[in-house]
Amino acid sequence: RIMRCCREDGLILKPDRPITMVDSLIADWAENNGDIQGELYSTQTTINNQTFYIIFASSMRKDYLIYPSMIKAQSGIIWSYENSTDISIFDDTHPLYISSNKCNNSSFCLWHISPLWQFNDVHHTQYAFMGELNKWTSVSRQRINSIDINFDQGQTAITIEGSLGEIT
Repeated sequence: RIMRCCREDGLILKPDRPITMVDSLIADWAENNGDIQGELYSTQTTINNQTFYIIFASSMRKDYLIYPSMIKAQSGIIWSYENSTDISIFDDTHPLYISSNKCNNSSFCLWHISPLWQFNDVHHTQYAFMGELNKWTSVSRQRINSIDINFDQGQTAITIEGSLGEIT
């Protein structure tokens, strides 16, 4: 399990900023006389003006809907760490539903959010970079050095780094 947080050489893969509590949870604490309503946090990594987000939930006492504006995110795609093949749109009409039955005292939930990009081709091809699906921080500066998108030519160059001999 420990390798979910680091590269093969042991370097920890981390977001740009520490996780911070989502404001709506803080407001609920105040409304419930300081009674803890759960652990609901977000964080982010920005590479070349492209921002990737993480949402963490645990010990939830009630269900929540999280909209992009609540974590200062743009619209994009979202998926759970547990099931990276179940990808959804994340925007103002498609919020993240956080279930207190699933994200409870005995488990935690982790979601990743990536921006959705559109090339300037005739088909207006859309795509997203999801990073390392087997890591808790799927996109980090410790792995991804740059993301250069050429929307007109329909190309993206992603520069990565790792330890000697590491297969990424």
